[in-house]
Amino acid sequence: MTAPVFPPGRYGRRRAQRSYPRWLVPALVGVVVVVGLGIAGKLYTTFGDNGVDARVLRYSVVSDREVRIELEVSGKRDTPLRCEVRSRAADGSETGRAAISVPSGESVITRIVTVATTQRAVSGESDGCTPAE
Repeated sequence: MTAPVFPPGRYGRRRAQRSYPRWLVPALVGVVVVVGLGIAGKLYTTFGDNGVDARVLRYSVVSDREVRIELEVSGKRDTPLRCEVRSRAADGSETGRAAISVPSGESVITRIVTVATTQRAVSGESDGCTPAE
């Protein structure tokens, strides 16, 4: 079968068909996948799950300007951690925040933190733990 022949000038200029090496597209896809996996791995090691679980066991409102939060930190800790707790008002706004340091090594540790608030708090929660600097 032969290529069709069109009248000259009727359908615009015809471009020559480009020929790429057959290996080029799969190679580019492979490079993009490898780079994407590398970036995802770096982001996971930086911001991903560190194997430490910080949870609030209980909280109690001491006064209109203070809340007491009992925090349990569990998991393997290779380095000292800095854990943050916060309190919230009835409308959901943050009323106070405090940070505590947790030593490395122990499997489960419990700390009681008193958080100064700007208004009456109705809840206390953990904001997670990060390696201490």
